[in-house]
Amino acid sequence: MADGAGHMNERIQQFTEFRQRMNTRILEHDNQVVRRFFALDTQCYKDGALEVKTKEMLGLVASLVLRCDDCVSYHVAQCRQAGVSRE
Repeated sequence: MADGAGHMNERIQQFTEFRQRMNTRILEHDNQVVRRFFALDTQCYKDGALEVKTKEMLGLVASLVLRCDDCVSYHVAQCRQAGVSRE
């Protein structure tokens, strides 16, 4: 079980590093549509009527339903950062 958790942690770390590199490349270009999407995403996941934890868990569920591996990895990482645990 610990090996599985270690593999998952490594996978999430690799994905996070890749995502950060790609976000940097994407944002280097002056594309207003992309910048607006990033801003919308940032605003949507802030604390508000729902806590960040709840919003990230909903994002994870939607990603699982859509079977988007990158989205799942992203939301698992965000859930962990927000303090979500398996319990």
